[in-house]
Amino acid sequence: MKSRLLCLGVISCVLGSAARAEVMELRFTGTLGPRRTTLKAPEKKFTLYCLVDRKTATADYVIEEQGPGRWAWPERFGRVGLVGATKPGIRVLYDHDGTLYPQVLQRPVFEYPEKLKPGTSWTVERIKYNVAGSQSKKNRQCWRVELTNRFGRSGSVWVEKSTGLVVAASRRIVMGQGDEFVLDIELASQNPVDEKRLATLAKPWATLLGIQKTLKRKPNSTRPELTADQIKAAQAKIGQLSGEARSTPFASLVAAIQKDLSGQSKRAASVGEMARRKMGKPAPPFKLSTIDRKTIDSKSLSGKIVVLHFWSYKGDQLVEPYGQVGYLDFLHGKRRRLGVAVVGVAVNPSFENPQTARAALRSVKKLREFMNLDYPVAIDSGKVLDSFGDPRRLDAKLPLWVVIDAEGKVADYKVGFYRIKADEGLKQLDELLIRLIREKRKKSSK
Repeated sequence: MKSRLLCLGVISCVLGSAARAEVMELRFTGTLGPRRTTLKAPEKKFTLYCLVDRKTATADYVIEEQGPGRWAWPERFGRVGLVGATKPGIRVLYDHDGTLYPQVLQRPVFEYPEKLKPGTSWTVERIKYNVAGSQSKKNRQCWRVELTNRFGRSGSVWVEKSTGLVVAASRRIVMGQGDEFVLDIELASQNPVDEKRLATLAKPWATLLGIQKTLKRKPNSTRPELTADQIKAAQAKIGQLSGEARSTPFASLVAAIQKDLSGQSKRAASVGEMARRKMGKPAPPFKLSTIDRKTIDSKSLSGKIVVLHFWSYKGDQLVEPYGQVGYLDFLHGKRRRLGVAVVGVAVNPSFENPQTARAALRSVKKLREFMNLDYPVAIDSGKVLDSFGDPRRLDAKLPLWVVIDAEGKVADYKVGFYRIKADEGLKQLDELLIRLIREKRKKSSK
């Protein structure tokens, strides 16, 4: 606690004496790309806006990205502390070979100001910091801080001596199968904020943080899809936010939010209409081949309560929550003795072509082994999914959960992930299955 208070005091004194402002607007530009030209990977460009408050030692930020991978709007902004280690921090998102990698950016003010003395070294979370000396960077007198990890030198940070501001930073990172990249960031502008402008910025920012808090998204969420409740909550504030953000640095972010909410709302309505058309109707007949070369069809499942889980099931691009297959497997073990049959359906157009089917099959088997799935997983080029109603035609994404009751009628048609708690699993789906099991028993006892 004493160390934190000391750091707050150092940051406040340094920024206060040099910048002569309680609050500053900082803008950074950056790139993330391959270290060597032999690696054929695209370069990402990004800009970072920060509103730094020296009294509270916090930075409010907005990130804008161009290139492979980008955060959905709820993850594009936030507030971070400026003292010591903090997680998750300010991050960009890079798509390398189909896998998304969050990469942490250097914060706008150096996080260990009390350490900035010639020759000082210290270690935080396996990263060794060393104040290597003085160096001019972008016409500013800076401390050059070298970073080293267990593999060797990993980066440099240039910190302005008079302000503690980060003027530039460069870091080597590894993604994929040992592919090396470089993450660079530079200070582009610095402006003091007076009370009038701060009041103008504070209103939309408070609304933005309020919306973000209401959504309750996990820190590592990479999927842009929102639930119906999340869309409704954000839409309730978007009109107010639009007015507050006009002519502020947040205007482009708010415009992106408006556009996304409109698109997601229309898509959710279309998916909801499709679900209503399917509910209570006889499920289409189907025939599937499992990855173990067994046949599963609607006739063999007659009289059972069936859960069809349509998803990619790709094992070479594992991204949490892995289609929620772990929770589904637990539910399979819990309810199969009660007449419930769970079938995973790996959807991939590659299964239709013999030249690509083998690699696609290996990927599915890899996922099954990784997740240790006990329920059968079948393959589908997309034809069976089409017969049930492919939500991707409405610009929605898998997974699709189709529940068929004992009479062969569609009892549920759900697109996307369930909102779950770790100790409850797929509670909503399980409650539906319990109801269907009871209905089946009631009818059979008559």
